[in-house]
Amino acid sequence: MIYVFLGKDFNIVKKRIDDLVNKLNISNIIKLDFNEVGLKNILEEVNYVDLFNEKKLLIVSDFSLKKLKKDEEEMLSKYIENMDDNVIIFKCIDEALDERKSIVKLLKSKCKVEYIEKLDYKNLHEYVTNMFKENNISSTYNQVKKILDLCEYNPDYTISEVEKLLIYKYNEKELLDEDIDNVISENHEKEMFSLIENIMKKDLNGMLKSYNVLSSSNIDETIIIDQIEKQFRLLFQLKHLKGTMDEFTLSKKLEVNPYVLKKLYPYLNEYKDEQIADILYKLSEVDSDIKINGYDKKRTMELFFISL
Repeated sequence: MIYVFLGKDFNIVKKRIDDLVNKLNISNIIKLDFNEVGLKNILEEVNYVDLFNEKKLLIVSDFSLKKLKKDEEEMLSKYIENMDDNVIIFKCIDEALDERKSIVKLLKSKCKVEYIEKLDYKNLHEYVTNMFKENNISSTYNQVKKILDLCEYNPDYTISEVEKLLIYKYNEKELLDEDIDNVISENHEKEMFSLIENIMKKDLNGMLKSYNVLSSSNIDETIIIDQIEKQFRLLFQLKHLKGTMDEFTLSKKLEVNPYVLKKLYPYLNEYKDEQIADILYKLSEVDSDIKINGYDKKRTMELFFISL
């Protein structure tokens, strides 16, 4: 069987895959990088019968259907038509699948293809609450809200920090407010705000300084890109919705904290729609260059900042 998971919130994808791995209960697990080994070697590995003839589970990261050549699509199609008990899990980096392609139709008809949708505030709050429940740790609504506030509603970053909390609270039954303060650092959130503010002000030195702080704290570039993109999309929406409703209704409609919107007000007249669209396009290019083309993350981000 083949499973294909698509989604930008990597920790949610990871958790979904971990749950599946536990459910499948296969001990012979092999992890491969699609960019390093290629499809041919992946299929050879899954078809190879070792001495003990154990059932195999291959977890393949950075998979992309867009990168497959015609002969590779045929190779994959042939395997799908003759699948055995072994399992391949593809962590797909494509934004979407081309539904017109025969290989996509075959995958969707005979394999398991799952899109991991981006969580909105309500669903993210519920998701985090369930993470504590699953680990038998009691938490309150306001505690989860505080976690989301500190993580600036970024699903990937939020789940990463909650996992740290779960380790911190191992064998304990109740989440305390001080636990959140001790484990979840506000520095990342503040520095992310600082980075975005420097981008809005077009302060290159400030951008590079904030980026280096985040990078040295092991904040992944994909999270940084997602946060910058989120702010510019909010700026665009705010430009077109401001004045049509009160501030509370506006923040509720956009599902963001009113404080986040207030930080954007000074820049409403600084950016035209065309400029915002250009920045969003550049962010999409940066995202693609890092995920698909494998460009150096740090250098790619620095070139993006310089281009602003």
